[in-house]
Amino acid sequence: MSGKSHHQYLTHDQMMNTNPDEPFVKSSMTRGQELHVESHAPYLKVFLCLAILTAIEYFYARIFKDTFTVLVLGLMFWAVIKASMVGWYFMHLKFEGTWVYFMLVPAAILAVILTTALIPDVAKAPTSREHDEEEASESLSLLEAGGVPPILRV
Repeated sequence: MSGKSHHQYLTHDQMMNTNPDEPFVKSSMTRGQELHVESHAPYLKVFLCLAILTAIEYFYARIFKDTFTVLVLGLMFWAVIKASMVGWYFMHLKFEGTWVYFMLVPAAILAVILTTALIPDVAKAPTSREHDEEEASESLSLLEAGGVPPILRV
């Protein structure tokens, strides 16, 4: 060669993985076996399973519509299962190494922190219609008496 090394003629992908039989994620299968498995991925089966789980969620919500806590916890359970299936099959996380879990744990912790940060706002929000009706009648009586309702005060 004339002064230039061999790797200068390789593409970026070729430099990153010069041996196509040696994948980035180590597996017990050969490259051909992995391609065969991937080309026969169970996408339709996963789609049907997601559709069935969606139907289950619908009927679950219809059954438990009167018990809010049970409804929310159950729907969150089904949502986690469906999100896991989407990530595992359609986002190909099943081929990733353990480093993915080191990224998921801080994200889950942050999600919990951000959700619990809303608790003070939810706790201070008016929750009953009686409270709203009392405010409305109070404002109406102030208007009739010639006063300014609290909502219009600056």
